[in-house]
Amino acid sequence: MGANSIFLYALGGLSLLSVIYESTLYWHDLEPNERLLNLWGAAFVLLVVLWINADSRKQPRIYRPFEYAQLVLIYWVPYLPYYFWRTRGVRGLLMLGALVVLYLSGWLVQWLLYVAR
Repeated sequence: MGANSIFLYALGGLSLLSVIYESTLYWHDLEPNERLLNLWGAAFVLLVVLWINADSRKQPRIYRPFEYAQLVLIYWVPYLPYYFWRTRGVRGLLMLGALVVLYLSGWLVQWLLYVAR
């Protein structure tokens, strides 16, 4: 198991925990802790940046200067679509869409619970 897999498994596991937390509180009409949700958002971005840093080592089309990880962390919003397009083409944009859905999964499950009620 490489570094890429570890970051993706951590991202998936933490997303699942976030979904369970948010949906359980929503089901019981309770408000989630805003600090915990902010921490989740920061952890999500950090894990995505760490995954990009590890994945880019295997991508010959990506130039990696010395401060590459720091640059990705600072400019992650415009760099994410570029990285996925540059390394994987259309499949990369689908992966980017999957990351967005993974990040919004807590909200999506709450919406599904709202519709189901």
